[in-house]
Amino acid sequence: MAAITSSVGALDVQGIVSQLMMIERRPLNESLSRSDQYNTQLSTVGKLSSSLSALQTAMTGLSSGRFLQVFKATVSDGSMGAVTTTSGGSAGTYQINVTSLATNRQLVFDQAGGVNIKDPKAALAGAPNQLSFEVNGKTQTVKLADKPGDPVSLQTINDKINSAGVGVNATIVQNVVKGDDGKSTTQYKLVLTAANSGTDNEFKIVGGDSDNGSTSGATLAKVLTQSPTGVKESQDAKNADLTVNGVSISSGSNKVSSAIAGVDVDLYKAGSFTVSMSPDSAGVSKNLQSFIDAYNQVMSDVSSARKGSMKGNASVLDIQTKLAQVLSTPVAGVDPVNSVAYLAQVGISLQKDGTLKLDQTKFNDAVKKDQQAVINLFGNNANTGFAQRFNTAINDMLAPSGVIETSKASINSRVNTETQLQSSLKSRLDSKQNQLLQQYTSLNKTLAQMQAGSNSLFNLIK
Repeated sequence: MAAITSSVGALDVQGIVSQLMMIERRPLNESLSRSDQYNTQLSTVGKLSSSLSALQTAMTGLSSGRFLQVFKATVSDGSMGAVTTTSGGSAGTYQINVTSLATNRQLVFDQAGGVNIKDPKAALAGAPNQLSFEVNGKTQTVKLADKPGDPVSLQTINDKINSAGVGVNATIVQNVVKGDDGKSTTQYKLVLTAANSGTDNEFKIVGGDSDNGSTSGATLAKVLTQSPTGVKESQDAKNADLTVNGVSISSGSNKVSSAIAGVDVDLYKAGSFTVSMSPDSAGVSKNLQSFIDAYNQVMSDVSSARKGSMKGNASVLDIQTKLAQVLSTPVAGVDPVNSVAYLAQVGISLQKDGTLKLDQTKFNDAVKKDQQAVINLFGNNANTGFAQRFNTAINDMLAPSGVIETSKASINSRVNTETQLQSSLKSRLDSKQNQLLQQYTSLNKTLAQMQAGSNSLFNLIK
């Protein structure tokens, strides 16, 4: 908008135009106020969308019944191993006997041309421009020289292997050796280790080098070899061998997920220990409470929206109505007298304010009486469980044609309309202000001239 100016005269042009423009700006101010309201509504709808998505996530495990399969797991000897519960499983005691741990293949190269390596940055005579590894049947090439003829050192080989990401890790180890004369010399070794343990992940050096797959007789980059010490420090790849309640298991990793359902077992050393699994009622309660908290958050957001920027909005009321319909509709085909067909029958009751509350004792009693009936209450083959129906209802709300997206589209349309109106009003106000400035400046000039003429006439009469 143009700046307001004034000239010397009888009238306060700036003050008059400012007052008049305040009146002219009323339509623009009203439009800006509507834009603020619409943007607040967009924020409210976005919050509702997020809380509905969170509710849907909280119900994911409920529909399958996995939330009831929560167990605590302990080990008899923490020095032998550790356990982490996942999902599923069953209560019981499992005897684990570890014969051997899984290992990574490792080769140690400590000589170049039959001589110990004393400088890791010294160029290695005869080193090629590249070398190759085979891991899991796949051959991958590591480029050692950026340009043919570039020097290749122990450090170069180490760095290039690590940056290539071929499933092999390289490390340079410094070793100080004292000779018969009492003098100490520093030697360097290149240690190659498979990135992962087990026979499936062992590497093999190919492409012109020799490697028979054992701990000895290997060459690297055609110039690095193993001394008897290097051979001794190398190791073969092995799988972990163990039994669980007498059943033999082989694992390429020392984290074993297939030994006991619902548990990851970390093996620390060979020997025997037991893993005990027992129901975790606190874990079940946590899963249920996550669902209840998520539902209550939706209700809180709906209530805030209806009292705030979206008061009287039919879309917000529709969200509350659809969720209430799911709660009030029993599981189809289930006799509520002889079984459970409502959430309230397992201790999840609707409060006066529209929120849910969990009675853990009542829920535990229902599970003890008929666990399968409780599972079917949340999810079943007919897709009539509460979690399944909540999921369907929320999918409909969040769909492109659902209440959330259509509300956003409607509000955005209003925002765009107001933006266009504001642009038009601002242009009109600029023109109007310029017009008023010209008019009142001209009037001020005329009044000044009249005043000057009047003063001259008065002086003549005198």
